[in-house]
Amino acid sequence: MSSPTTPPGSVQRGSPWSQELISHLQPYATLHHVQRGEQFDFCIKGQGMCYLIIEGSVALYRRSNNMLLSTANSPAVFGLANMTDIYFDDYFKTIKPCTIGVLPIDKVNDICKENDLWGLVSRHMMFVYNRLYHHVMPAGAPTAYELIRKQLLELMDEDEGFRARITAEKYIRDKTQLSRSGVMRILADLKAGGYVEMKEGRLIKIIKLPAKY
Repeated sequence: MSSPTTPPGSVQRGSPWSQELISHLQPYATLHHVQRGEQFDFCIKGQGMCYLIIEGSVALYRRSNNMLLSTANSPAVFGLANMTDIYFDDYFKTIKPCTIGVLPIDKVNDICKENDLWGLVSRHMMFVYNRLYHHVMPAGAPTAYELIRKQLLELMDEDEGFRARITAEKYIRDKTQLSRSGVMRILADLKAGGYVEMKEGRLIKIIKLPAKY
């Protein structure tokens, strides 16, 4: 089987293995058609859950501080880390109407055993953790501006519909927990300097972000 590839110059956001995993798991999943703003937990009454994002997009949050970790578009698979006995008790919310397949992680484990899917699961998890390490977790001790600059670039890469519904200030604070006053001051300076185009607090366009503030 050949590996999924990404065209030169493009950015691979989602796992290239998600659709193949969904094709194996969807026949055993319960499908839900949900609206924007619905919350799904990775652990329910001590039971790990697996979610197949078949259509739509979601935002992943850390439960301990409600920090926005990342967003994902379909196809995507969440919850496979809970195949171990160490449950990740985080959650995600739907950004737009979604079709989501739900099944207990114990059932996923059985399916993987019966169909010898461990290689596929491993490739998927390595991609997910690599993206988490390089794109979500900050390297070293960045300054407030460096954090804001990084999040503005990531916000620009988000789905246009998502960008239209969230202010740049909220997106940045949800992902960094910087102070509102500090974020607003730097955004105002960037807008005044002609580095970004914003309307009613929402990011429209990045002209050129300076490396240093």
